[in-house]
Amino acid sequence: MANNIPFQVKGKTTRINLTTSANTVAILADNPSNQLRIHNGTAAEVFLRVGTSASDAAVIPVAGTPAYGFVVHNNGTVIITTPAQASDGNTCFVSGITASGNAIIYVTPGEGL
Repeated sequence: MANNIPFQVKGKTTRINLTTSANTVAILADNPSNQLRIHNGTAAEVFLRVGTSASDAAVIPVAGTPAYGFVVHNNGTVIITTPAQASDGNTCFVSGITASGNAIIYVTPGEGL
């Protein structure tokens, strides 16, 4: 559960290279964690999906068609809460995609804000 504490790292940071095709990667924490710190270190916006299966692919939403993809703006950092099923020590998957070009994101499991 999210705590009112500074973000505490609970695992290794994973680099994910993104293109216009969804790339889904397992994020492994050293022990159960509820949050992910995600940093988009590039000039491109990226769309991400966090799930509990390797088939949970990110999709870019278009007008009139909602999709499983939330935006992380260029050179932006967000901390999000993982799905409940992933926070119990199960594998969490992060999927990302770009509208054009390439991008790199870094994902770190942990706890806190």
